[in-house]
Amino acid sequence: MKRRILHVAPLAFAGFAFISARAFAQDSPDTGVPPPPTVSTSASENYPAVTCTSTDPLACTDTLQLASDTRDSLTPLLKLGPTWRFPVHIHILTPDDPLTAKINREASAVFSQGTTMRIEAVLPSTDQNAREFVQRQFVTALLWEKYFANTRTFDKNTPLDSIPVWLVEGLRERLNDDPEHNREAIVRRAVQGQTAPTLEQITGWHEVSDDRLLGLWQRAFCYYLVDSLVQTDAKRDDFQQWLAGLSSPGPSAAQLHFPTEGDWQREIADSTSRGNAIVYSWAETESQLSANETITYAASKDAKVQSCTLDAVATLPRDKIVLEAVQERIFALTQMELRAHPSWHAILELYRSALSAFVNGDDPDKVKSLLEQAHHLRNVQADYHQKLLDYVNWFEVTKDFEDGPSHFEIYFTTAKEMERVEADPAHRNPIRANLLQIESEL
Repeated sequence: MKRRILHVAPLAFAGFAFISARAFAQDSPDTGVPPPPTVSTSASENYPAVTCTSTDPLACTDTLQLASDTRDSLTPLLKLGPTWRFPVHIHILTPDDPLTAKINREASAVFSQGTTMRIEAVLPSTDQNAREFVQRQFVTALLWEKYFANTRTFDKNTPLDSIPVWLVEGLRERLNDDPEHNREAIVRRAVQGQTAPTLEQITGWHEVSDDRLLGLWQRAFCYYLVDSLVQTDAKRDDFQQWLAGLSSPGPSAAQLHFPTEGDWQREIADSTSRGNAIVYSWAETESQLSANETITYAASKDAKVQSCTLDAVATLPRDKIVLEAVQERIFALTQMELRAHPSWHAILELYRSALSAFVNGDDPDKVKSLLEQAHHLRNVQADYHQKLLDYVNWFEVTKDFEDGPSHFEIYFTTAKEMERVEADPAHRNPIRANLLQIESEL
């Protein structure tokens, strides 16, 4: 997100999203409403520096739990101690909060306090990106513990902007799951289209764009740059030396442990397949099913190899070789279902049931019926998924566009052209026809 500097403190960190100074410059109205409670993370002496203010106790609890989880996750990687050195205060604005009338968006600022600094952040309780914004503050405070390990006093000359955006965002992204493997998909398309950013471009980013598509694109590459530095134990040691070099008098030594442009290009070329080791995305599941749906067999060693798809199993002879080939497909589909996208589980179960019925010698009509159900459900799922993709793409290019230049300007040009074509009765627009249906289902 783009940064808007809030000039209310001796220091203003350039890595946050800010609002106009007028939001805090005004005096608070005397409403007679007592200030909302400040809640500490826990009774532990290790966490008094992290606090949350809100009239919503649950929001405070979730925020403070996020602080604890963030530190627990980054402590082994960054080799941190148990105590927060830099205080972080999160103020979550609920409708009954007096400040809600003045502040309607995320804001953050940094205040120097002699031997330390503190982050003050505020956001509405309705903010859809609340978790991302709050987690960003915690990650930044933890990185300060590394960057300013040898700094004991802070003033207006403290170089807060020396913490690169890619490191904050990459570490933050690394803390969050990506079950749909969107990061892999973004990188894969960029590599295939030869639009992936160079290492110099990424390390030169000073902000994450407000543009939703461009922001996702930037965060994906920030994630992979950080991931390339910390994949293995050996690289984690290099990462520690790189961090130590940045906080030392001679930071040039840190570059010895940083990837070259060639290393980066190889990294993004290899990164797109990593998600397969965990859970398949929707498209990956479809691709794996297509690769596993062919049954190959031969009546004897000298016989010609024959093959058929899962949908034609009911027509096969039930001899030993065919039964062994079908059993092998059952095993493959069982393994695949353990990693498949949830939308495909019912389809894979129907295929497995049909193959099992064939092996067990059940009524051929039952086998055929189960195969027909699986095939039908597969087609329904593919049609629905395509409608969903059409809807998301349509929404992005028609509803989520703000005035000004965009990295994805071609999308908006395409949308306008589609609207022009739609006005012609001779050209039917299937995307627009599905919009109301998809919205009602969502």
